[in-house]
Amino acid sequence: MKTNNNFHILIVDDEKFNIELASIYLKEEGYKLSFALNAKAAIESVLKHKIDLILLDINMPEHDGFEVCKMLKSDLKTKDIPVVFLTAQTDIEYISKAFEVGGIDYITKPFNGVELKIRVRTHLEKLAYLQEIKHKQSKLAQLSITDPLTKLYNGLYFDSQLKAYQTQGKDFWFVYIKIDRFEKVNSLYGFSGANKIIRLFSKLLQKSSPSNAIVAKLHGVSFAILLKDYKLSMMKELYERVSMGLSKEKNLAKAISFSIAFHHITNHSESVPILYKKAQANIEKIQHNGDKYLFIN
Repeated sequence: MKTNNNFHILIVDDEKFNIELASIYLKEEGYKLSFALNAKAAIESVLKHKIDLILLDINMPEHDGFEVCKMLKSDLKTKDIPVVFLTAQTDIEYISKAFEVGGIDYITKPFNGVELKIRVRTHLEKLAYLQEIKHKQSKLAQLSITDPLTKLYNGLYFDSQLKAYQTQGKDFWFVYIKIDRFEKVNSLYGFSGANKIIRLFSKLLQKSSPSNAIVAKLHGVSFAILLKDYKLSMMKELYERVSMGLSKEKNLAKAISFSIAFHHITNHSESVPILYKKAQANIEKIQHNGDKYLFIN
């Protein structure tokens, strides 16, 4: 969670005295401060800096605080920045408008230093809490689609993307890879050593694949890559990159070999289970024939 000196507050007021007074109180709390005397300078400051909270005067020339707040809330880049209005007005309709345009609070002028610090601290603590929750949710979401051993995408996520590619109706490549005779690797290197080999092979697949590829670890020692509709020559290059990468990893090359089947999907009516069934059958065909790869175009 952020500490006070990590929070950046923008104070917007056309009266320099009000800015100076607010600054005296807020500097005591250790906040980073920026200032603006008008709407234009306020917008420029928000776009230039990472602002956490805005203290915004309502009565300003050209564009008042209500207009500035509307501008901020209409922009995706700035809409989530909390705005606390500074105002000498106490009329209920006036205050209601402050909330209607997107303000989260208001402080009446001339403001009390203790009240200013408490209100600012309250809103920043709430902001920090919400950011922490969002971060944790994002992390949980990432974990839910990630294989814990290899850090590649997991089978559940890959299936969802495979379905999405099918739904889009565009041709694509579904590449299915399996490490050969891994039971021998397990018996020779043990559980820990076998897992290390899987991780190394996973890194090789990720490194060899185009940046826009979806690379996943499926069940056991099966992997898959999802790619858009590249030319066959590029798929052959992918195979070469994986093969050459493996040959350079001498210890890994001594431990394993792999079989890989490239499926050019043009029939979008086939279900995901059928695609997997065909892929597994093709891997078995490769292994039975003593081949290393197979292109199904």
